[in-house]
Amino acid sequence: MCNKENLPSLEQALEMLQEIEKKVDEGIRIAQTRRALEKNERITQNKKVVDGYYQSLIDKGLFVPIYGAGDLPWALPLHMPPYLIEILWATSRILYALARKHLKDEGPDYLIKRMPEGWITEEMAEILHRYYLTVEPDLAFDVLVYGANSKRGMDFDEFKASGDHLYAKILEAQSVDTYYGWLRECIRSARNTGAYDDSVFTLAKRDNRPLTDAELDEQVLATYIHGSENHRERILFLEIDPRNQPSFQNLALLAKFMSQGDPTGEPLILDPQDVSFEGDQLGYRWEGKTETINKVISRLVDTDFQKFLKKMTAEGKPEVIERLRRIYATPALWPDLSKHIAGFYLIDKSSITNLCMLEGVGVAPQTHNITPSLLESFRKNPDQLKQLAVKPLHGMSSKGVFVSPDLAVVEKYCSEEPMLAQDMFWATPVMPNINEELTDPDALAGFCSETRLVFHAGSPAIPNSPNEARCILALSRTHYTSKDPTRKIKNDAAGRGWFSNMGAILAVKNELGMTDKREAGLGMAPICWLD
Repeated sequence: MCNKENLPSLEQALEMLQEIEKKVDEGIRIAQTRRALEKNERITQNKKVVDGYYQSLIDKGLFVPIYGAGDLPWALPLHMPPYLIEILWATSRILYALARKHLKDEGPDYLIKRMPEGWITEEMAEILHRYYLTVEPDLAFDVLVYGANSKRGMDFDEFKASGDHLYAKILEAQSVDTYYGWLRECIRSARNTGAYDDSVFTLAKRDNRPLTDAELDEQVLATYIHGSENHRERILFLEIDPRNQPSFQNLALLAKFMSQGDPTGEPLILDPQDVSFEGDQLGYRWEGKTETINKVISRLVDTDFQKFLKKMTAEGKPEVIERLRRIYATPALWPDLSKHIAGFYLIDKSSITNLCMLEGVGVAPQTHNITPSLLESFRKNPDQLKQLAVKPLHGMSSKGVFVSPDLAVVEKYCSEEPMLAQDMFWATPVMPNINEELTDPDALAGFCSETRLVFHAGSPAIPNSPNEARCILALSRTHYTSKDPTRKIKNDAAGRGWFSNMGAILAVKNELGMTDKREAGLGMAPICWLD
């Protein structure tokens, strides 16, 4: 095991994963899976607890059920077996080590090549390169949890009776928003129900024990305000059209959390058009106020970033694009380099293509860049596509995942942006359906678990983890899979298969009668596990 000052090499990271895999034999996995399923079932059968939890979220304005069909268990905390989180944690160490290996082998040019063209200067590439070799950045990765020996389309009762255990496959990895504003409120509501008192919500530790809720708050706050501790009102969350983003509510909660009850100390949440340079100093004008900005936290993802650039070009606003470019090229605005947009491109969905080539990494599904030669093989044998899901390299996969796609669909999207092909697999429900009004047969095939592990970067603000990223939370999002693999999302003109989380359902929100971009409410909940 590496010490905190020396991050593990790829070989060391692989050894750590193998040690954990050996430590938890099948008997341990079955026993821990059974305990997690039983705990989830007991909570969902306690109507008073469930109603109290949802009412708490409703009172905070966080929960809006979709489908027009009552409460859904996609914002209810669920338990996962601890061994599974440990395996995923160890896999994250490999992803970080792989990124460092590429950085070391290829130098600063590696970052320049991965970023959109022209969006990182040589000076910033040098600075970021040195940083990422010694400090692990923010990271989140999504996994699909499934029964190791179970068939597709099992419902919860069938899986519980099977005596099987849970395993996982990684869907994607990237540096993204941590959702801590949302999840902090979920944890508080979960505690208030009385059903989660003995549960742990984080892998981050102090003195070899998981952090308490208050200690977790303390560490997360320290990382967000690092570099601008005494001027929190001068910290900027940079987002495209933030007040029309589904994640705005999360940023607003984070801003309140960071101000610690002082509304005059809340960080800013602004669009690039709301800021400007006065000499070398970045400032803003918002709601009649003008002030300087000391620290930027980038919340741009590739899809929105590219659309914004096209929009500003079409509107004849090249000065906005140049200002944004200058923000990312100004070292003084990034006292915490983990919040730079480069982190979004350092570890992305393509990282899984490298991970799946390593021996002994069972959670890595076969994933490939769709190259011209691979596309040509699809043309010669379109049947290959029946066992694949294709997704965009950058951005949120919910904006373009196709399961068992037609050749025409693959050709169309490959002509527009880089795409990946991933072996298809399916989820297993880890929680019963608690919504009697929900009758969609695909949804009733089982509430399944997509899990996201959220890592906060190494930081000088955390004395025991200045270099190594910490797994602060795991979260869940309900994930449906059909018993009929040929069934498609109802009325979806693109013909996407029903292998979809709530984010992907938003992609067909019009067909589902959802007209407000934020109508889906809270689409995630913190995962807990018995200590």
